[in-house]
Amino acid sequence: MRNYHSNEIINVAVLGHAGCGKTSVIEAMAYRAGVTNRIGTIAEGNTISDYDDEEVRRQASISLSSIPVEWKDKKINLLDTPGAFDFAGEVGAALAVAENALIVVPATTGLSTGTKQSMSKAADKAKIIYINGVDSPNADYEGKLAELQNTYGEAIAPIMVPMIQGGKMTGYVNVATMEGRKFEGDKTVPCDIPADLADEVENVNMMITEAVANTDDELLEKFLMEEEITKEEIVAALSKGVASKTIIPVLCGAGTIGISTLMDSMVAYFGTPANENNVTTAKNANTGEDVEITYDETLPAAAFVFKTFADPFVGRITLFKVLSGKLVPNMTLSCNGKDERIGKVSIMRGKNLIEVDELNAGDIGAVSKLANAKTNDTLNTPKFPIVGTPIVFPEAYYGKAVIPVGKANEEKISQALARILEEDPSLRYESNAETKQQCLYGIGDIHVGTVVSKLKNKFKIDVKLDKVKVPFRETIRGTFTQRTKYKKQSGGHGQYGDVAIKFEPSGDYDTPYIFEEQVFGGAVPKSYFPAVEKGLIQSVEHGVLAGYPVLGIKATLLDGSYHPVDSSEQAFKTATSMCFKEAIPKCKPTLLEPYVTMHVYADEEYMGDIMGHFNKHRARVMGQDMIEGGMTMITAEAPLMEVVEYAIDLRSMTQGQGYYDMDFLDYEFMNELQQNKVVEEAKRDAEK
Repeated sequence: MRNYHSNEIINVAVLGHAGCGKTSVIEAMAYRAGVTNRIGTIAEGNTISDYDDEEVRRQASISLSSIPVEWKDKKINLLDTPGAFDFAGEVGAALAVAENALIVVPATTGLSTGTKQSMSKAADKAKIIYINGVDSPNADYEGKLAELQNTYGEAIAPIMVPMIQGGKMTGYVNVATMEGRKFEGDKTVPCDIPADLADEVENVNMMITEAVANTDDELLEKFLMEEEITKEEIVAALSKGVASKTIIPVLCGAGTIGISTLMDSMVAYFGTPANENNVTTAKNANTGEDVEITYDETLPAAAFVFKTFADPFVGRITLFKVLSGKLVPNMTLSCNGKDERIGKVSIMRGKNLIEVDELNAGDIGAVSKLANAKTNDTLNTPKFPIVGTPIVFPEAYYGKAVIPVGKANEEKISQALARILEEDPSLRYESNAETKQQCLYGIGDIHVGTVVSKLKNKFKIDVKLDKVKVPFRETIRGTFTQRTKYKKQSGGHGQYGDVAIKFEPSGDYDTPYIFEEQVFGGAVPKSYFPAVEKGLIQSVEHGVLAGYPVLGIKATLLDGSYHPVDSSEQAFKTATSMCFKEAIPKCKPTLLEPYVTMHVYADEEYMGDIMGHFNKHRARVMGQDMIEGGMTMITAEAPLMEVVEYAIDLRSMTQGQGYYDMDFLDYEFMNELQQNKVVEEAKRDAEK
């Protein structure tokens, strides 16, 4: 592959709902471009982009992959992305470095949540929609077009109408030029427009005319005056509209049929990094000021890391986009103030690293065995210390406690998980000192499940998963004054501390306690007040019901006594702890449970099931709103203990199409029935 410049490179993120055929479409493009002499299939596990063992086993993409191809004197960097929402972080990484998006949709009717989500995420990208499988038995090309236009308006510009004969796509009509083309081998030749397609072609022609009319005032006037818009005007308006993100061409195909036309259209309509519409911003690492990135090859080199692959044998592979200058082998750049030597410079095609002489601004490449650089870092030089805009990865809400099987696995798991988390920043791993659990959080159960499989298959580490313990809290609803004396004599100096403390609700559940003193006459010297508070600090770490931390109490030291010889800080600290344990059971202790605010996104047809599920799980539905792209958002406030498995529940309710986010809201009083269950479970755990 020759060296390409920024005006010869087309970066494309390939998006779509799970199972829509993205990987197969990319496989067909690689075949048409001569990258491979055979077309791999997902069923056989031999596609270029789904090469990971876990992807082969699941027959689905779980990570983005790069497949660069050459077409019509352009280099097209295709970034294949997973369709399952569990791997939304991979989609975000691809969109962070691609100026363009190819949205693959099936030819069957119905716009899935995955399609709508892809369109929403790629809102600021130049887009082409590719309707896949137009000759499948359930295909409805006209119906799909109507759904697209109803959802996305006059931006939808279909430029192909498929010719179907004998259940196969044999050709198409180019609506932009009103020319028929039929397939002969790998090529198309002119043909007459079939009479049975006349009405459909006319309808589609009206759609594309409306779309291009909105790109130019003169064309709009001609359209409104019912004057003819020429083929040349339509073609020019398409290019202008795609670049300005106001037109979305729609193409179609089946298998390898239509793929060449799709690639021709990508070259014709998609912009390069050098295009003036694709200017982006970075920041100066020293001053924090914005820097305009125009992918200038004459500037010093800088590259943004958007993906890291962790391999137990090859080591770390870093995928990057060149922001400025050019990268060449054996150069030294800086990353977070440390030198980073670039060895071999490569492009990554699936799992294969292909060495190149240089990579120019705007291009996507790979390098192995960097010492410091990780995802969201920028490689730069002191002369041009820019840093790219970091990718915002989705928050991980679905958690499982990870339990290594056997002592040997306990010792190896931390390092293995660190490498997996380098590869996927949307994962989160934390050690919870309160619950004594090692917790792994992902977007959903499939996400977490892939980590377990990688630990076993890549790193030879067996683990089992358990539920994450919910961080309950304890508080009180009543008031009680307790006097407790701690007295101990064992020869020599003894221990003596005597306190009378009033315990009551503070009303402030953001803090464990409020401490005050109202001691008169020196019953307890001021020098022991800090000891009393230390005893209180220690006591609120574990409540009396189930051992959870305590929130929202007020403790007022009212009285007490001391011994001039035997009293000490430790004695008053101990007396306070004893007083706490004796008093709190008399203060109507109760549990607090964490509540979260949730936003659930899905199609309108699933709203009834979602709201019904919330009602059954003690949640409060706060509102329902239509959002961009034809989706609906439900806002609810829910007890965390009821939604710890929500990723699975939502997938079941929405046939895998819904997604959600959540944020901690507050702690609320738990009802008696739920409290009894939690207390009993805590007792069983304590007895183990």
